[in-house]
Amino acid sequence: MIEVERQLMEILKEAIEKEKDSQNHFKRGAELETQPEIREMFLQLMAEEKEHEKILLKRYIEVKKRLGLKVMESQDG
Repeated sequence: MIEVERQLMEILKEAIEKEKDSQNHFKRGAELETQPEIREMFLQLMAEEKEHEKILLKRYIEVKKRLGLKVMESQDG
């Protein structure tokens, strides 16, 4: 079971990084876009990706705690 949870941690960690990459991608789109409605769309997408990151980080911390691993302060909040 512990090996499965370690694999889950790795999957969640990768997913968190992808969410961060997506946030940066949409942020760049908002910076480049001149039309307000399109810029707002990019900002909304960026915010959605941030929410996904929060959900994934919460699950990552839960799995880490189940394994008895120390959670770093920056990850626990």
